[in-house]
Amino acid sequence: MFTSHCYGRSVQIKKELGLTYLFIAHDLSMVKHISDRVGVMYMGQLVEIASSAELYANPIHPYTKALLSAIPIPDPQIERNKSMIPLEGEVGSPMNCTAGCRFASRCRYATERCRTETPQLEDRGEHHFTACHNLKKIL
Repeated sequence: MFTSHCYGRSVQIKKELGLTYLFIAHDLSMVKHISDRVGVMYMGQLVEIASSAELYANPIHPYTKALLSAIPIPDPQIERNKSMIPLEGEVGSPMNCTAGCRFASRCRYATERCRTETPQLEDRGEHHFTACHNLKKIL
């Protein structure tokens, strides 16, 4: 079981030894508590990178928003009333990736540019990087 004692010890060891570690997980509720920075990937492509605090407080990419909306909340009343962002569209094949944004087939903001041109990570401030052609529509 994960405890705050384990987290505190991990942070202490990391600082004492000057370590950096890469933690790969699908449990976003745990990632929030043990990571300084978080990178969100969709089919092997980074779509967003930010400090843990910034990412969870201000997700920008549509995929990140959908992922975070799916984290269960331990309070039944809040959980019942929260709104999840459903992911629709066709899931592509990571073995047969085409040009463009890999999330385009599932993104409600996608345009033809998204299907043909891979978006690059751009700093949106606070060292918060997002790869999306349509941020003006999203924000």
